[in-house]
Amino acid sequence: MDNQQTLKTITNLTSLINGHIAGLDRERENLGKLSEMLNDILANDPAYKEASDKAKEVIKEKSKAKANVLQQTHPHDISFKIKDSRIEIRQLSLELSNFLTEYQKLTGSSEFEGEDGEMRQIITTARIVGKTDFNDKPKHEA
Repeated sequence: MDNQQTLKTITNLTSLINGHIAGLDRERENLGKLSEMLNDILANDPAYKEASDKAKEVIKEKSKAKANVLQQTHPHDISFKIKDSRIEIRQLSLELSNFLTEYQKLTGSSEFEGEDGEMRQIITTARIVGKTDFNDKPKHEA
C-alpha cells in the first residue's frame, strides 16, 4: 500500500472510530434516561415498593449472617484466599495477553500449540479509554 492509500485508510478508520465513539456515547446517554424512567415508574408503584423494601430487609439479614460466619478464622482465611486467587488470575491473564501479542507479532501466526498439543487461536481485542483514565479503571469501554 502506498503512502497516499495508507493515509486515506487511516483517515477513513479514524472517521469510523469517531463515529462509533459518538454512537456509543449517544446510546449510553439514552440508556441512562430510559433506566431512570423505568426506575421512577417502579419507585412509584406501591406493590413494587413494598416488595423492594422486604427484599432489602432480607438482604440486610443475609449480609449480617454472612459477616458473622466470615468473622470466624477459617472462612475469613478462605475469603482472603479467594480474593488473592482472583487477583492472580487477572495478573496472569494480562501477562499471557501481552506474551501472545508479542508472539503473534514475531511469528505472524494467529495460532498457538500448547504443551498439551491443543491448537488455540489467538484473538486480539481492542478497547478505547479516555486519556485521563488511562492508568485507572476506565469509566466507559468501547
